[in-house]
Amino acid sequence: MSQQETILQLLPANGWVAVFEDAGEESAQALVCFALVENTEGGVARRQVRPMCADGKHIGFADTAPNFVRVEELAEFEGDEDEEEEDEEDGEE
Repeated sequence: MSQQETILQLLPANGWVAVFEDAGEESAQALVCFALVENTEGGVARRQVRPMCADGKHIGFADTAPNFVRVEELAEFEGDEDEEEEDEEDGEE
């Protein structure tokens, strides 16, 4: 069966990032927007909100990347990095 995907609405994503994992290290990329997407398959419609990132001149769904992990607020992601650095410093003493 074929699947049809339609973007119904774009919503701002200020302060949100897509988190990716490469070789055990997490990195974040700013989101351009969230998209309200409707998928129709076999006459059944399903809606979901999906994150979108810019990659050069193109904007695409962040959650289609094979190394996509999650969406998180930037402040929260940066806070997680600070905690990891503190833990590493504590272990060196």
